[in-house]
Amino acid sequence: MDFKRIEWIFFLAFLGVNIFLLSIFRSAQSEVSNVAASDQKIAIEQRLKADDIKYDAPLETEKAEGYYLSGEPTDLLAAVKEARQEAGDTNLLRGITVDGDQLTRNVSDGFKLSNTDDLEPALTKFLQQKGAVVFGTEYMYLPTLSMTDEEYPEIMASQSFEGIPFNDPSSRLELTLENSDDLLKITRYTQTHLSNIEKLREKMTLYSEQDAIETLYINNRIPPKSKIAWRMLGYTLSLQFRGTNVYVPAWFVAVDTGSKNYQIERVNALTNRVFTSNSVQKVEKN
Repeated sequence: MDFKRIEWIFFLAFLGVNIFLLSIFRSAQSEVSNVAASDQKIAIEQRLKADDIKYDAPLETEKAEGYYLSGEPTDLLAAVKEARQEAGDTNLLRGITVDGDQLTRNVSDGFKLSNTDDLEPALTKFLQQKGAVVFGTEYMYLPTLSMTDEEYPEIMASQSFEGIPFNDPSSRLELTLENSDDLLKITRYTQTHLSNIEKLREKMTLYSEQDAIETLYINNRIPPKSKIAWRMLGYTLSLQFRGTNVYVPAWFVAVDTGSKNYQIERVNALTNRVFTSNSVQKVEKN
């Protein structure tokens, strides 16, 4: 038997197999590169349309600016006592209860809103009333989180910093309304508040709304045939350290998948990364 000949046959066969595998590998690499390059060229709007993902207004590309912020939960009971002393009126802000950092008040004077189209100026008027809400003028109306078409309407407001609201339970004013003779009457509210809000770093350029939507899409957080109900930029709690809260700006995106509640996704507006540490937040639809 010609062993030399057999060795050459095996060598050539082995070489042929390797050349074949190498060509397949290079072809696959080329296809991956082409797909990646193709994906980069396809605008996020086209991808959303291809997956039948609907949204109302165009995706904003403007980049705002924001900060890392710190703040401390306010002792609202002490704040109410101080407000009463300054006004010389022990009945000021009557009907309150305080549990931890949260204040609840039953509103006996029944402030009424004339119509739902003018909620923001009507709410501002209420908040400016003496004895209505402690720190009332610091809160701004949050239309995306308010529910005015329900049987039991609610209005949401929060503090803000340089025009960007806090979208976090640690800084929130939630007013419960009831329908009364075609008017909306404020009957109750719960409140949390932040004091000593400070910048921790210099102002930074934030990722845009469009950037955040693209990040969620790439990470499979917006399923096909769903709808982007709303999106907003707001400060969210990042960590707590020795009684001080640290906040970062984030994009909040409400995804309507057809269930009873919106799925609320958060994207860090400083890093353009999806928040994954907390369970998915659910918000009831309007």
